[in-house]
Amino acid sequence: MRVEQRKWSKNLGWEILSDHKLGTKSQLVFVFGSTELVQDQKLFDEVRDIYPNAEIVVSSGSGEIMNGLVSQHTLNVTAIEFENTTIKTLEINLDDVKDSFDVGAHISAHIDKDGLSNLMIFSNGNQINGSHLLTGLQFNLSEAVPITGGLAGAYDPFSSTYTGLNNIGTEGKVIGIGFYGDKLKIGHASKAGWTPFGPERFITKSTNNILFELNDEPILDFYKKYLEGLFEDMVEAIRIYPLGIKTENGEERLLRAFLDYNQENGGALFAGDMPEGAKVRMMRSNVNSLIDAASEAATASMQPFEITNPDLAICVSCVGRQFVLQDWTGEEVEGMTAAFGDNIPTAGFYSYGEIAPQGPNKKSALHNHTMTITTFKELV
Repeated sequence: MRVEQRKWSKNLGWEILSDHKLGTKSQLVFVFGSTELVQDQKLFDEVRDIYPNAEIVVSSGSGEIMNGLVSQHTLNVTAIEFENTTIKTLEINLDDVKDSFDVGAHISAHIDKDGLSNLMIFSNGNQINGSHLLTGLQFNLSEAVPITGGLAGAYDPFSSTYTGLNNIGTEGKVIGIGFYGDKLKIGHASKAGWTPFGPERFITKSTNNILFELNDEPILDFYKKYLEGLFEDMVEAIRIYPLGIKTENGEERLLRAFLDYNQENGGALFAGDMPEGAKVRMMRSNVNSLIDAASEAATASMQPFEITNPDLAICVSCVGRQFVLQDWTGEEVEGMTAAFGDNIPTAGFYSYGEIAPQGPNKKSALHNHTMTITTFKELV
């Protein structure tokens, strides 16, 4: 497996970061960038001219990650040549299916499952229920097949997100990439760095990923009870202190990123399901805990297959972490890169949701507020 990378920015144009003359030999290319640049037909055509035979997967983000740096308003290109691995791709348009579950069910039904070792998903970020997408993906797949990836992001909260397969990024697309063959070893990890505080509460009124009440109290009243005086705007408080849902084993929590608040009906929109009856607590973090979690995710992603030197790491971090880290966002990525070593190519973006197993030999889930990493190592 060989990897080469390049970056485009308005000031510098194309920069070649590594060059192995992959050209026609590359089978897969990841293109991560700003919402504006992933829609640029001229830039896409230039990528296609360089890699005419590759499957090109496009996703927007709220920031681009490449080799220890976080940038904005760039287009980052990572091309891969596999020696002993086959990939197969497919794209689903949200307009062609009934709902988010149906998207996942279509992908899991139509992806070739013979020899499938891993499925990566890059999805529209603001028109989809990520929890339902995962349920649909798992409907026709063995639990032994890990699902990783993420939901596209954007710099401006609540604005459109863009994904594409062999074309510029557009709204409403979900892309699946299947990896086949026993020579490709894939590791994965998702770490948050958040801890619960305050009382446990039950979700008593919700509809899918819209939360109305905790313990029969309107969501803003709940936050006012514990945080009034610290915040003038309780909507801002939900962003800083997201909610963690207790999982079935009771040892972990799935964080849910707050997206928007509807003043008319009092509903708080989250990136994943907020099921009635679930137990939740507020979650808190600090800069150091988030940076440490990113480093832990890098280390953990290399453990399942004893991958000491991965060929590539694809990193999907949450826009909610950006909101907390602010000017320290780069330190999160630096810590992750240090755990890998400077010579390991990394690429990724900041997202509206991250997809990965909840742990070794566990089902994949939608995460928020995590650094989620997929590592690749192809055996000769």
